[in-house]
Amino acid sequence: MQSDAIVMHDEEKGQGNAAGVGRHSGPESGAQLLSEPLVDIDLLTGLPPSTPLELDISGDTDLPVPIAASGDHCDCCALTTNKLWQGARAGLEEAHAVCTLCYLTGHLDSPTAAHGRLAYLPGLDTTDALHLQRRALLAILGGDEAQQAHGQRVWTWMDNHSREVEAAWGTARAGEFAQAMKRLPPYKRSQLQARLSGCVLMLPADMFDDLNLLLPSGNTVQAALSSQHWDAYIRSDLYV
Repeated sequence: MQSDAIVMHDEEKGQGNAAGVGRHSGPESGAQLLSEPLVDIDLLTGLPPSTPLELDISGDTDLPVPIAASGDHCDCCALTTNKLWQGARAGLEEAHAVCTLCYLTGHLDSPTAAHGRLAYLPGLDTTDALHLQRRALLAILGGDEAQQAHGQRVWTWMDNHSREVEAAWGTARAGEFAQAMKRLPPYKRSQLQARLSGCVLMLPADMFDDLNLLLPSGNTVQAALSSQHWDAYIRSDLYV
C-alpha cells in the first residue's frame, strides 16, 4: 500500500486539489497470514472466480442502489448464495453477479460501505479476506456464546489493521476514500486503487440484519461455522 499524496483533478474544471487523505509514508510490513485458501469446497461451484475484484465505486452520480441479479454463485469470490447483486462498477462496466461483501467492496460509495473501514492485510487475497470476514460476522451474529467470542476476536484482529491505513493516509473510512475516487478521473482513480493494494473493506456486524446476506445457500450458521478452516483459524495465535 503506497501512500504518496494524491492530487485530485476535477474533470470539469481541470484544477488540482489535495485529496482529503493523509500524506504519510505507508507501513513497511503487514499481516503475515497463511496462504491456504479459506473457502471450503462445499461453498464453491467447482468453478474458479472469473471476475477480478478491487476497491471501487459505482460510477453513479447518485447513491448506488443494489439491484438483484440472477445466478447461483458470486462471480468474484465463487460463494454459492441466493443473494446476488449486479456488480457492474466504475472500473468494470460489464454485468456480473456478486455476493453482498463483494458488492460493497466494489461500491464504496454505497450507504452501507460508508460505515466500513479499510484494513491493510497484504499477502491475503481479497476474496479470501472476505470469506474470513464473512465467517467472523456469521459467528458474531448467529453463533453460540463461544462462537461469538471467537468471531469477535478474528474480526477485531482484521479490523485493527485499519490503523496502518489511517497512519498512511490520515483516514481509514471507506466513505472518505469513495469521495476521493469519485472526484478523480479514471486514470488517477486507478493509481489510487493500485496504492490501496492489500486493503480490505471491513464492515461492522450491525450492518447486517439479515443473515441470508452472508450465508451460503442451503447452509445454516452452524454448518457454515463447522469447517476445518474456521476451526484452525480461531485456534491460531495470530488473533491474540
